[in-house]
Amino acid sequence: MNNAAERFASQGIGSIFIYSHEAHPGENYPPLRSMEQKFRNAHDLRDILGVSRPILVDALDGACHRAYGSMPNMTWIFNRS
Repeated sequence: MNNAAERFASQGIGSIFIYSHEAHPGENYPPLRSMEQKFRNAHDLRDILGVSRPILVDALDGACHRAYGSMPNMTWIFNRS
């Protein structure tokens, strides 16, 4: 997605990453229990996995994720209006 975001940026199309939850919690990234933990994980998305787009962190209860359908691996496309 970083490549797509960079390719379309010149056309005035922005892209953000919304970190809603751990899709596959495990040993390295257990289930989320606090916003502090969630912010640390978001930093890892940037620093370790190389997400270069702005990262917005959803509420611990996933309010944004639920508001837009609660589907796994969701992608939304919005226009300015």
